[in-house]
Amino acid sequence: MSLMVSVNSINRRVRMLEERHDNLHKKAEVIEDNMLNNSQKHSNDIKRLNEDMKNIKRDMEEIKDSIRLLIKDSKNKAKKEDVDVIKKYIELWNPANFVTQRELNKILKNEDEY
Repeated sequence: MSLMVSVNSINRRVRMLEERHDNLHKKAEVIEDNMLNNSQKHSNDIKRLNEDMKNIKRDMEEIKDSIRLLIKDSKNKAKKEDVDVIKKYIELWNPANFVTQRELNKILKNEDEY
C-alpha cells in the first residue's frame, strides 16, 4: 500500500506541476501579446512624433522665411527721421496755398480782361 500511496502522491504532484506549467505558459503568452501590442503602439507613437517633428521643422522654416521677408521689407521703408524731414518741408511749403492749374488759368484770363 505504501507504494500505491507514493504513486498517487507523485501523480498529484505531477498534475500540480503540469497545471503550474500551463498557467505559466498562459501568463507568458499574455505577456508576449502585451509586449507586442505595446511595441506596435510605441512604434506608431514614434512615427507620429517623427511626422509632428517634420511638420514643426517645416513650420519653423516658413516662419524664418516670413521673418526674412519682413526684415527685407522693413529695409525698404522710410525711417522715422526721413518722414520727419518730409513733414517739415511740407509744413514749410504749405501746399494748401498752392494754386491749381485751373485756378491759375482763371486768374490769367481775368487779368487779360483788364
